Amino acid sequence: MAQENDERRGLPRFPIEGILVLERNNEEYPIRLLDISTAGARFESDREFSPESLVRILLDHFPVDVPLRALVAWSRPLDGGLFEHGVEFINLPRAESVLVQDFIVEKSEEAPPST
Repeated sequence: MAQENDERRGLPRFPIEGILVLERNNEEYPIRLLDISTAGARFESDREFSPESLVRILLDHFPVDVPLRALVAWSRPLDGGLFEHGVEFINLPRAESVLVQDFIVEKSEEAPPST
């Protein structure tokens, strides 16, 4: 099934977890990143964001946070009052795309080896 999703998306997603900040309408919300690619991301939140909502995700990448404009593609409720969302990055400039790739490499190296 993961392979089908990767083929549909065109780019593989990397399972990287971490707490990031999402901005919408000048308000900030903590989100838990689940996976990411240079095309988009999947995350959990205690707030529902409607599909087609425009948001910015602040990618915590040293030395600065990188704001990534995104469009919420889908949203679904989870247990415990949480929601899972998928976003597509919008008009990602080449420099920001490279920073997302660097973030993926950096966070992948920090992850403990699976046993």
